[in-house]
Amino acid sequence: MTKTVLKIRSLLKKYARRAFDLGLVWGTSGNVSIRAGADTFFITATGKSLGDMTDKDLVLCRIGRDRSHKKASMEWRLHSEIYESRKDANAVFHSQPPYSTIIACARDKKIKTALIPETIAYLRQIEIIPYCHAGSVELAKKCGEAAKRADVLLLENHGVITVGSGIEEAVNKTLTFEFLCGLSVLSKAAGIELKAINTRQAREFLSLLGGKNKA
Repeated sequence: MTKTVLKIRSLLKKYARRAFDLGLVWGTSGNVSIRAGADTFFITATGKSLGDMTDKDLVLCRIGRDRSHKKASMEWRLHSEIYESRKDANAVFHSQPPYSTIIACARDKKIKTALIPETIAYLRQIEIIPYCHAGSVELAKKCGEAAKRADVLLLENHGVITVGSGIEEAVNKTLTFEFLCGLSVLSKAAGIELKAINTRQAREFLSLLGGKNKA
């Protein structure tokens, strides 16, 4: 077994557990993957809690191969499509955090993204994916196409997908999006209207970052 495979497995177990402990997933919900090579990736297994992953629960899949991976998460096609359309993507995280899922299920999914510097840095573009059945080819295709335009995909009545250059970045984008959705939900409940940072200032801040995805 190569050092690369050992590192990928270690990272998957570490961040799967972190996601579970942070409440980004529940029960056996959610799935996470890391690219292993130009045409392969490791993904968490189906029917298993992300809080209790072992090496046996990490499944190697091939990108662009339309065949069943019985032990892999039912969303393996979705991850495959994103990796195929985004050569720069090295990690994909699918979760159902409470506030993000509230927005995913809401009639009005409009949220102000430029509320604080961190949301400007991490959430530059959000794509909303119309409802498709979990694990379906239709959902996988739509996510693969939308990932060309954004790193954060809000799945209607389902959850959220984040794409990153690494697994830490993908999880941090999810945490940032969940915080933003929490602000939106709580402010509406309190009757407080949120004021966004204006477009000019947001662009200035992005310029200060120099293209980096972190504040």
